[in-house]
Amino acid sequence: MGDNINIIYVIGQAIGIIAFFLTLTEYFQRKKENIMKIAVFAYLIFMIHYIMIGAFAGSYSRFIALGRDSYIYAREKHHKKYRHRFLYNNFLVFIFFVVVYSTCIFFERGTPLNMLPLFSGLIYFVFEWFGNKVQTKIAGGTTTILWLIYNIANFSIFGICTDILGITASILGTTRDIKRRKNSKRKK
Repeated sequence: MGDNINIIYVIGQAIGIIAFFLTLTEYFQRKKENIMKIAVFAYLIFMIHYIMIGAFAGSYSRFIALGRDSYIYAREKHHKKYRHRFLYNNFLVFIFFVVVYSTCIFFERGTPLNMLPLFSGLIYFVFEWFGNKVQTKIAGGTTTILWLIYNIANFSIFGICTDILGITASILGTTRDIKRRKNSKRKK
């Protein structure tokens, strides 16, 4: 019995390698559509990874993020064409995701570490919904710190690597965007 658990754990860590490299390829994409497709596969593989290593809160946080990011992408892509439609221009969708995250956080309240990826997803969602590009990048980097703590606690090796990559990219991207804004203000 114990050997089977160890084998599942090792396979789960190996699956994390695939998710990490998929996430890594996102940073070399220019089109948001390609980034989204890769992110979907990475989320799915990370869900399997977290289940196999026994980090279930990470798995269902990735599941919610899959729906959240898919909706945000669809809303951005189709907003102008279908802005009058209920699905693409509706504050109720925002409330729906807030309720889903809040419900999961409520059920994980007994284990504070399991709440971290859920808080991370909720915070990122709020900034993605209401914030500008720089605020969203800052929120992404900040919430990745919560994921890093969670992944260290659950010893998700490639989750840790992915978080370090995400924090680094967030810092570099935010710095670049701030410099661009300063330069564009100087030119005016």
